[in-house]
Amino acid sequence: MSKTKLDYKFVSGDGHVTEPVNLWTERMERRFRDRAPRAVAGKDLPLLKAYAGVPMSADAQTSDFFVIDGLVPVDFIDTIATMANEKAAGTPITGRHHNRASEARVGATDPHARLADQDLDNLRAEVIYPNYAMYMFGAPDLDYRRECLRVYNDWLAEYCAVAPNRLVGVAPLPLGGPIQWAVAEAYRAARLGLRSVLLPADTPDRPWSDPYYVPLWEALSDLDLPIGFHNSATEQFLRQSPLDHPDRQTIKGLALQLGSYNIVDIKIGGQMRSLTGLIGSAVPARFPKLRFVIAEGGIGWVPSVIRLMDHWWEDHHHWLEPKLEEPPSFYYRRQFWNTFEDDRAGLLSRELLNIDHLMWGSDYPHTEGTFPNSKQRVSKDFAGVPAGVARKILVDNAAHLYGI
Repeated sequence: MSKTKLDYKFVSGDGHVTEPVNLWTERMERRFRDRAPRAVAGKDLPLLKAYAGVPMSADAQTSDFFVIDGLVPVDFIDTIATMANEKAAGTPITGRHHNRASEARVGATDPHARLADQDLDNLRAEVIYPNYAMYMFGAPDLDYRRECLRVYNDWLAEYCAVAPNRLVGVAPLPLGGPIQWAVAEAYRAARLGLRSVLLPADTPDRPWSDPYYVPLWEALSDLDLPIGFHNSATEQFLRQSPLDHPDRQTIKGLALQLGSYNIVDIKIGGQMRSLTGLIGSAVPARFPKLRFVIAEGGIGWVPSVIRLMDHWWEDHHHWLEPKLEEPPSFYYRRQFWNTFEDDRAGLLSRELLNIDHLMWGSDYPHTEGTFPNSKQRVSKDFAGVPAGVARKILVDNAAHLYGI
């Protein structure tokens, strides 16, 4: 099998920051300060002593947790920023160690250190999604949620301003309250220099076809900002987070569950629902300028899902509502982009997709990502892929979409 020549630096369509733990306690409006998101040591959270009859594990007791008002505290290990140091050192990850906020990869919080990590990992630029700010989509107090996201977007703009052509920020928007909150934040994010927006991967209370969203679709069409949907950024996910589970550290746990979650559903299920829900809602049909990014969901499943949608459309489109004039694959190929970090099966199915809309991502600094060995991983996954196609997926498609 021939190797693809990789004598250039990549553009990652999916990376993350680790927000400073004092960000919200220092920057939120004073009326929210006593409830501001913050880091708390596990040993200081009595409510975590047991969950559903399962004693708190020793590693949870030595972890820091991120506490957001109205949500179950999030174990720092679940943001997976701390293990990047072991990966950079070439140390095998043998357990859930280094779970303290102070042990997170420095580049995930400091933009100057991140540029050095980009150089280490053969990257020339990254599209940057949140860590903790994604969880804030689930905060039940809508005013609080809006303020949390405002603070994050201000900080992210400062982070990315250090190197605007290498750090491309994605701004989460506040939904649930008046839609003008989200519209105003989209325009503000654009003024701050952020180049994409993030919406929850599912909205159980309102389908995407709800008239509630129309002012937002119109605004985003006007702004021409790509709209990201990232796995785990869902209200359903955020409201059901058990912190300990008997299978958590077993092979079975890693293969099937993260906490009590089905890991396949986390990585693919939410993204599948985003893609099918958006197309089925007729939002892409009604707003042809919108561009949707299904981030960190892989691509191997997409051809079969799109073909299944086309099959049903061919049989039933005369009476299905809302009505689509074209088959689902038409809207997918025109308006959807996908990112993946390690999906050779998907690459082998690339001719069934839109090659111009596929984007590789390193998922820095998460442990399931490819940092600091992205070039080695890419070399294996892209073996036999024509050089021009590889260059599109590894550099050109993301650079074009985000104006890098």
